[in-house]
Amino acid sequence: MGNGMAATARRNVALIGANYGLALHPVDRDGVHVPGEPASCFATFWVAEWSKWGSGTALLVATLQGWRSYGPDELFASTLASELTRYFPEAARFPLNAISHTEDEFHVQLNLEQGFKATGRRAALEIYGVLDRRQFAAPDFQLGPASASMSNVYLPCRAGRLSEFGIEWPGAPTVYPGPRGPSSSAYLAVAESWTV
Repeated sequence: MGNGMAATARRNVALIGANYGLALHPVDRDGVHVPGEPASCFATFWVAEWSKWGSGTALLVATLQGWRSYGPDELFASTLASELTRYFPEAARFPLNAISHTEDEFHVQLNLEQGFKATGRRAALEIYGVLDRRQFAAPDFQLGPASASMSNVYLPCRAGRLSEFGIEWPGAPTVYPGPRGPSSSAYLAVAESWTV
């Protein structure tokens, strides 16, 4: 801890945990991305070791037909959607008007060499094929009119799958080069913290 003057606007820790994200983009019958087509859905699985809204897990799925959440705590899931997830760039094209919730429990597997899998009775998310591991920080992440500070260890991945009620969403993540290494619309964000 430093002994300098305290900042006038002190941010407080809001969440400590991880989130795993997957945006699926349309592909043709050969599995090749359809040029210029935006993502058809975005899913993120939250693991909150601690947060000011509670702790636990939640799967959020954003589509043009609406948002859905899965997990043991509906209020916790909807709060993560409204306070954080709706402001992710991957979720921007999917307006959050309301969220339908389905009670579910997940078996979670994480291997930082290979990937992540959350399997529930109603929904499942899998993200795999780790391409890189690097630190990421966004000191002024916009949350609507406010801003937050977020940091994590970012692991872009090659592939991912999302299923709801036994039906797998079509499409594939987009992998692209970045200034610090490969990036992807399928990722693991571990050791994540938010301050607001």
